[in-house]
Amino acid sequence: MIRELSTLSPDPNAEARVCVLYPNEYRGMASNLGIHIVCRLLRDEPGISVERSYLPTDAYEDLGPERRLVSLETGTELSRFDVVCVSLQFELDYPHILEALIMGGVPPSREERGDDHPLIIAGGPCTVNPLPMEPYVDAFYVGEAEATFIEGIRRVLEAESRREALEELADVPGFYVPEHPEETERVAPRSLEDTDPPLIVFAPESPDLSGLRAYPVELSRGCPHACSFCLGGHTTGDWRCRPLDHLDRILRHAERSPYDRAALISATPTAHPDFEEVVELCSELGLELSLPSLRVDDLDPDLLPRLREAGVRTLTLAPESGSEEIREFLNKPIDEDHLLELVETAGRLGMRVRLYLIVGVPGFSVEEDALKSAQLVRECAERAEVSVSVNPLIPKAFTPLQYLPMLPIDEIRRRYRTFSREVNVEVSTERPELAHAQSLLSRGDRDVAPALERVLWRARSPRAWAKVLESMEPRIGPESPPEGPEEVPYDFIRVGPSHERLHAAYSRLAGLSAPQ
Repeated sequence: MIRELSTLSPDPNAEARVCVLYPNEYRGMASNLGIHIVCRLLRDEPGISVERSYLPTDAYEDLGPERRLVSLETGTELSRFDVVCVSLQFELDYPHILEALIMGGVPPSREERGDDHPLIIAGGPCTVNPLPMEPYVDAFYVGEAEATFIEGIRRVLEAESRREALEELADVPGFYVPEHPEETERVAPRSLEDTDPPLIVFAPESPDLSGLRAYPVELSRGCPHACSFCLGGHTTGDWRCRPLDHLDRILRHAERSPYDRAALISATPTAHPDFEEVVELCSELGLELSLPSLRVDDLDPDLLPRLREAGVRTLTLAPESGSEEIREFLNKPIDEDHLLELVETAGRLGMRVRLYLIVGVPGFSVEEDALKSAQLVRECAERAEVSVSVNPLIPKAFTPLQYLPMLPIDEIRRRYRTFSREVNVEVSTERPELAHAQSLLSRGDRDVAPALERVLWRARSPRAWAKVLESMEPRIGPESPPEGPEEVPYDFIRVGPSHERLHAAYSRLAGLSAPQ
């Protein structure tokens, strides 16, 4: 059991009880700013008592239908809440949500739930395609919580029946209700200045024991770029920076927390206009910096000494490929000379370098794909201590590459082997079976939902997913994408560019590759 220094304080006299469920381990919940924002909004709403629960997947072998899942604050089973708010953060968490409901005493099928059961509301980035989870979720919130989420919760709690609650939710912008299916547009604040700074509302007493040592600090939302493979780049709205006075307040709150590091959250942190001021403030407050993957073209080598002084020990970069042609296909051009200068500078400063690469891009030969990336890694390894994280290209919904088939699992493995033979550095890879499962759930129609039930209690097993994938013939699968906008099954969700525009972009990109 994780002991917490700061936590939520449930109100025993509240009119309604809401549980926020994170379908994975504690450190994921603690680092997820969306969870903190939702908890704060609910906590500050009169008449609502909010608690949390998470699925301890770090002890997955001990979980099963006979175990009970309860809230952290009062040990209450999920079935006794009025509403359970679930995070749809990653596709591979979908089976965990079903497992959590079963362990919490809630029928996983929404059709089997009645007025005595809680309403299950899901939010998060994966709600842009709710279809695989439709049989299990009563309503999906598509957007950022500060927009209309609390309005929806108020309507639910004021309703006299489950039916009335769903009817009311269907009228609130941003909510998609399967029982009342209508076109739903993503909702979000236009400016972060109009939102409260996202301060964390709970923290472990000992960050080291929780596996999380950094306070999450949101620099921005959205992305100014549109990489052809990136869900976030097309679905999170305009790039909006959090103002410096907000960041000052957040970092001073971090200084008083159990954390000794600040994890900056942004699609491109160094592009924030006040980035250097943020680094300086962290130093003043005695907080070390933790950075996500940085864009090569947004990073000046002259900034690296300052980052090293601020406690950054590993420089994480995502060139994606050693092939200029593939980078153009991915809409992520970089200057390789600039990349190598960054790596060399990092090496001189004693920083490790971690590279994110995509190996397994359909339409390109093994030589263009795996071998050119290996060559780039070798050149980087001559300049610094390097490790590499390799993933296959996973086509996601609402990106131009949603129309692209994945490479077969065996071919992905072959390219992994080719790449690994050519480098002499630490290499971690995404299991191709799990990559196929992600694509299945990201682009899938309602007919992929049974896959979630088939992997219950085995959802972390690549072998279990492989068997499920082999037994299915979905309308849209990893190797059988929609052929055009008219075949996209989740077109009733409105977010980002239209599917016609995405298809036009894909057609242009497809002209860059050649048959293998």
